[in-house]
Amino acid sequence: MKDFIKIQEPRECCGCGACVNVCPRDAISMKEDRAGFIYPEVDETLCVKCGKCAEVCVFTEKLRGANGEPSVYAAATADKSVLMESSSGGIFTELANAVLDKGGAVFGAAWTDDLAAAHICVEDNAELKKLRGSKYVQSSTGDTFRQVKELLKEGRYVCYSGTPCQIAGLKAFIGEDCDLLLTADVICHGVPSTKMLRDDLSYVSGGKVSQISDIRFRDKSFGWGTNGSFLADGSKIKYNSGCSPYYFYFLKGEVYRESCYNCRFPGEGRQGDITLGDYWGVRQELISGMGSVDPDMGISCVLVNTEKGKKWLESVEGRLAITPSDRKTAEKRNGQLTRPSVPLPEHETLLNGYIEKGYTAFTDGYKKHFKDHVIRTVKNMIPSKTKRRINEFIEKIKG
Repeated sequence: MKDFIKIQEPRECCGCGACVNVCPRDAISMKEDRAGFIYPEVDETLCVKCGKCAEVCVFTEKLRGANGEPSVYAAATADKSVLMESSSGGIFTELANAVLDKGGAVFGAAWTDDLAAAHICVEDNAELKKLRGSKYVQSSTGDTFRQVKELLKEGRYVCYSGTPCQIAGLKAFIGEDCDLLLTADVICHGVPSTKMLRDDLSYVSGGKVSQISDIRFRDKSFGWGTNGSFLADGSKIKYNSGCSPYYFYFLKGEVYRESCYNCRFPGEGRQGDITLGDYWGVRQELISGMGSVDPDMGISCVLVNTEKGKKWLESVEGRLAITPSDRKTAEKRNGQLTRPSVPLPEHETLLNGYIEKGYTAFTDGYKKHFKDHVIRTVKNMIPSKTKRRINEFIEKIKG
């Protein structure tokens, strides 16, 4: 047994924070490396070498996810206001509301005042808006795993949403499955660092970082897609890959932490009781099976991985437009269900350049992709309905 957790290579740590939460002496804290990615640092003057941090590490020992084939659905909430505020179909909000209605608590990623993402606990339905929407950056879990354990001891229901590695870390920390705990993992491509995001927001806003609020990577006032926005000094600024090097490289998969390219979870079964993501490329036959839903406002891909997850989804079905699908169809436009992201040749150059020169490495490289920006801008101008018809036509041609 190791005395304490020792990260030899960046690819060996996902930054889930399980080691921080399990330490009985609070001897571990998460520290940023030069690129802004967080890793555990042990204060050896406090450490008693109990080895708990090494034992709970989800990257130390191979884990198994849910067994068997998941049930797959295309779904969207019937609540139009929730749908507009959600990145895809708003299913997380409906599940969270169900937990809160039972006197439970809900955990998810929220924006902090200093433009970072951190997991928080919500115990009021009105506060769920903080947890809605995609945060394309790594969220700090802080001491939320400990909070979950205490709430479960009190006999309260808990819903915890996060990336697959965060859910795996939580489950390793809890140590056993609990009927009161509902976990929801997201279909994750990978996470850049908070430092990168802050640098980008400064670049896009012209240095007005202190005035930025209400960051939305996915703003549905522009339709269901990858157009976002933020407020700067009260004015709404469009935020997408056409103006943001960070967003551009995020969509290309170039700026994730090293463990994301080494992610084991796609191949080892889903970690959450339920998996949530966008149902990109949703077919017309699925849409027609969902009644009067507007597909251009977002549809969720829902994988039900456990009996517990099945019971919770059934409890909210009356609030949803939902129809059965299958894993093969869902995987066509969600490759992260089967494999981790692959680092492209530019990744290492970008990362090393960022460490050595700062954000100019992003902006310099970004300018070289003028053709890509034009193509993506044109694509973003095409209505979702037209894109869907084009994709369906292409699928028919392929046979």
